[in-house]
Amino acid sequence: MNRSGVVLSIVCGVLAVSAGHASAQTGTWADRGYINLGWGVESGSTTIADSRTSTIYEETATVTTSSGFTSGSLFDVGAGLRVWRNLTIGVGYHQEQNDTTGTIGGSIPSPIFFNRPRTLTGSEPLGRKEAATHLSVGWAFPFSDKLDALVFGGPSLFRLTQDVISNVVQSEASVSGTNIGGVITVAERKASVTGFNVGADVTYIVWSNDNIRVGAGGFIRYSQGEASIRMLATDQPTTVGGLQFGFGGRLRF
Repeated sequence: MNRSGVVLSIVCGVLAVSAGHASAQTGTWADRGYINLGWGVESGSTTIADSRTSTIYEETATVTTSSGFTSGSLFDVGAGLRVWRNLTIGVGYHQEQNDTTGTIGGSIPSPIFFNRPRTLTGSEPLGRKEAATHLSVGWAFPFSDKLDALVFGGPSLFRLTQDVISNVVQSEASVSGTNIGGVITVAERKASVTGFNVGADVTYIVWSNDNIRVGAGGFIRYSQGEASIRMLATDQPTTVGGLQFGFGGRLRF
């Protein structure tokens, strides 16, 4: 089983245990709907790399590029309605952004000496933004008048915008050197893919009147999708989503 499968199994197990404990509680969730606003972190990583060969000075030149993205902060908002007993339907949105440094490497033939290639090195700052809309079906577990939990899951639509190193042209400022740089071209790539989400949200009410209830809460969600991004010469797979957790304000009506 891959890492995503292990994480998903752990999350599902935690949710199942929580639901089992909550099933011992009786009562129907009293609220008609909810609005959640929060901030958090997406814990995940993805690395993409590509290579390209060409003929320069009647020899083979190789250029490679690689970039890795790790955890980033996210903004999260969601809303839903109770449709039957404790059953809810909802929609959520999260946006996460982080930056990294893309690297280049390679072997470039010399214009002076045969079979004496030069080493190509360089780097360039890159950005990545992930946005996703989550549809979910959930079940609310009221533990008390002030404390409840919502377990949910459903499909997710991801929109990925990512910078990539799309081209590298070697610099010939010093034709006799053993290490050279290159002129780097950065391109913005976009992809839309469908994935899934599963998670839980816990809310504690701190103030209420006859119409609304205001509280604070935290969430944990695992979402995932698989996209492809064009780099130097080919489309390379990359993972969107990951294990997300955070906290924020809660409004019930």
